[in-house]
Amino acid sequence: MLRTPPIAAYSAAILFAVLAVGCSSPKRNPVPHEDIRDAYLPGMESWRITGEIEPDDPAVQERMGLLLDQMRASGLDEAPIKVLAISGGGENGAYGGGLLSGWSELGTRPVFNVVTGVSTGALTAPFAFLGSDYDEDIKACYTTLHTDELVTERGLIAGLTGDAMADPDGLRALVATHFDEEAFRKMGEEHLKGRRLYVGTTNLDRMEATYWCLSPISAENVPGGRELALEIIIASASIPGIFPPVMIDVVTPDGREYDEMHVDGGISAQVFAYPVWLRLRDTEFLEAKGEGAPTIWVIRNAPLVFRHEQVGRTLFKITGRSISGLIRSNGIGDLYRIWITSLRDGFDFQLAWIPFDFDVEPSEAFDPVHMTALFERGRSDVLNGEAWHDYPPPMEAEDVDTLRTELVERSSGSDSR
Repeated sequence: MLRTPPIAAYSAAILFAVLAVGCSSPKRNPVPHEDIRDAYLPGMESWRITGEIEPDDPAVQERMGLLLDQMRASGLDEAPIKVLAISGGGENGAYGGGLLSGWSELGTRPVFNVVTGVSTGALTAPFAFLGSDYDEDIKACYTTLHTDELVTERGLIAGLTGDAMADPDGLRALVATHFDEEAFRKMGEEHLKGRRLYVGTTNLDRMEATYWCLSPISAENVPGGRELALEIIIASASIPGIFPPVMIDVVTPDGREYDEMHVDGGISAQVFAYPVWLRLRDTEFLEAKGEGAPTIWVIRNAPLVFRHEQVGRTLFKITGRSISGLIRSNGIGDLYRIWITSLRDGFDFQLAWIPFDFDVEPSEAFDPVHMTALFERGRSDVLNGEAWHDYPPPMEAEDVDTLRTELVERSSGSDSR
């Protein structure tokens, strides 16, 4: 959810206050450095991807085969592979929710083989994965509650001497209400058809992304089940400093117990489809099945260009605006990474983002009026055929064709050496 200028400014304020005051941190039992690659969550050993992996490692080749199996949709064998990736964006996630709703109205929304979500995208992804029947749940999550109904402030002293300034109690309750036992069960049923749902968090100790496959938690009766899935979703949306990290208990192969600290997935990747090292072009996975091409749809719950703003000459306003710019730049880099990977591997690419001309300003961090307007804009954009773009701006069609050819030629040349 690390996205909006007010949140960025608040984060900056917390950072400087902590540096000035100092604080004692709650005790924990972190994984020792020598065990970070071996620690695992019981029941999830094969269902999460962590860290930067060397593609030449034999273990990676084995994992590649596993990931392909995870992504393969046995119940959708007659259709090309379809991937939906939903970005972070805080309250701006309402735009993606509206887009999905309008897509359902059109009657052209696919059944996705893989759905991924980060931060606010992690809140949307389970419902997008479950299909159009859950569009109203997405709408309720983004258009019904105010900030003080979603967040409980701890107070200045408690915040500065603890691990966050607020608790997402209302947000947690909201997600739990809509992602109920029935939704959790249906997630497992879809997993057994071969479909997969991934959510991204950031492991702060390792400062690396962790991509969790949530759907097997239900399908394979992982201990703690629905509560574990909810914790991972909330972890993905836990803005550091604002919300507390989510501590996840793990073990090493010899039975020692430790904890991992997970926070907002947008810190490490604000949107993802699949690892770059997973070279699907080199596999039989994308062989033609039915009509059309495999496709990756990316929903960016943010604009690509910031509006002009006269920034006040104060520390927190300058820092907040700068952090917002850094977040925007990193997010655009993620879009280009997915786009280049899709060109390399033969996917069609479709990208949607909040249009520059959307000008409804929020009156608070989570303003239902603002979010409802965003929801309706996403819905109208897709209904009017204005949502999707074949490549990120400012690329042109001829540039895309040239780049696609060069990527395939270079990749083929590399394979032959």
